[in-house]
Order: sequence, then C-alpha cells, then structure tokens
Amino acid sequence: MPARGRCPARLALALLLGATVLAGPPAGAADSRPSTVADPRRFETFELVLPRLEATRTVRVYLPPGYAGCRGCRYPVLYFLDGQNLFDAATSFAGEWQADETLDALYRAHGLAFIAVAIDHGGGARVQELSVWENPRFAPARGEAFLDDLVAVVKPAIEARYRTRRDAASTTIAGSSMGALMAQAALLRHPESFGRGLLFSPSWWFSPAIATEAAQRALQPGQRTYVMVGTAEGGTVQADARAMVERWRARLPEGAAIEFVEQPGAGHTEASWAAALPAALCWLQAGACTDGQGG
Repeated sequence: MPARGRCPARLALALLLGATVLAGPPAGAADSRPSTVADPRRFETFELVLPRLEATRTVRVYLPPGYAGCRGCRYPVLYFLDGQNLFDAATSFAGEWQADETLDALYRAHGLAFIAVAIDHGGGARVQELSVWENPRFAPARGEAFLDDLVAVVKPAIEARYRTRRDAASTTIAGSSMGALMAQAALLRHPESFGRGLLFSPSWWFSPAIATEAAQRALQPGQRTYVMVGTAEGGTVQADARAMVERWRARLPEGAAIEFVEQPGAGHTEASWAAALPAALCWLQAGACTDGQGG
C-alpha cells in the first residue's frame, strides 16, 4: 500500500467515497425525521462514559424477539460502530443499515437471535476516535483510547446489563469504512474478546501502517472474518481489498476463516451495507442458515 503522499488522486477519491461516513451531524443532534425502528419495545438506549477517550457516548441496544420471556436464555452479541446509522433513519446521516429488520427476519427464518449493540460515533471527532493508525491529515489519532474503552468499559457494561454469551466465538465486531478499520483492530488485537469480524468497505487507504500490521498480525484459530467491498466504490478499492485479504490468508491458521465478497453494483453507502448484512451474518454463524447463505 503506497504512502499517502505518493498518491494524492487516490486519497482524494477515497475521501470523496467516504464522505457519507467521514462527516455527519453531531452525535445526538435533534432530528425531525420520523423513526424507522421496527419495534421500539425491544430497544434500550443509555449513555456511557468512556474514561480513556474522555467522552460520553450513546449506546443503542436491540433485544431479540422473545428476550423478555426467556429468563434463562443467553445470546450472542453483535457490536456495531457508528451506532446512529444502524437502526433508525431519524438518527442516521445518509440512511440506515436496517439492522433491526434484518435481525428480526433472520430470527423468523432461521431462529437466529442476537443482542445488537450500536455505539454512537463522536460527530466531528469521529475519524480521530476510530483512528488506531496514524494519518497526519486527521491527527491526533485517538483510536487506541476508544479501543481500550470498547474492551474494558463497553463490553463489560453490556455483559452486566444483559443476558449475553461472553465467549469470543459468540461476539462479533462490525463496522463500515473507518468503522471497519476499528473492527479490524479489535478483531486482530483482542482475539480473546472478539471471535467474529464484519468489515464493510474498509478505508484501507487511510494509512500504510495498516498493511504492515496485517502482514505481521494473524487471525487466531476459530476466528471468522467477513470482508465486503462494492464494485461501484471506484478507484483501487477492490485491488486494496484483494491485497489485504491475501495478507491475512497467507498466515491463516487452521480453524480460522475469511470470506471475501466483491458485491456487484454496491457503493460506499449505507444502502449497500444494509443489503449485504443478511448474508454476512449468516456466514459468520456457520451452518446456522438453511438457505445456502451460511457458508
């Protein structure tokens, strides 16, 4: 992966493609748009202090059908970055992932039941907070602090409040664009916490240090990672993704798995990520879907 200064045209294209997620309204901004949450009775929202980041973030929690009535049940957990965009068009910047509708549909079709946790981004501070790797244009990188809080504060808070399965194999970290970079860092640096990763349209242009670390830090046995890029994202997005996936495959241990999808016609948009979500979740839960999506 070339250094940023060697390829200004590529960087400009990547920034343009990432415009829907690199910027947005301030977290918690008032919005007059109607809510599109499928079933508000199964949603909870609370504020959580992140001490390393020195910030407070909204956490949005989706509970699966039947959660209230099954006191002895414990559920796998999906942790999503950029929480404003997951469930509700009223809080999103450029559309939502329709994650609640997808999860409800997977429950009806296959009996898959998840708790989904969406952690809001920091508005204008979003890029810095999701930057584990340095990029001088977006300094200072504060992703190390966010990642520490994700592991040491957010995950324990969810496990204390809800009936979760706490093992890594039952825990997925998911994100798109810059959020996918944070998901990658969480998966590779904290395999004891996250056994599944979902990376949509990762912004691998952001820093050459990403490729360096990917060549040195392997997935662990049992980890499963789903990577999706769209053929309509433009530039060298697909080539970057192929190269990154090959770095992981070159050091893939027995028992780990990577699924790489180049989705025809998909762009760098929430609509594309929403469309890709059902198949991705089925693949991550190997064998759980009976219609051929499980992988």
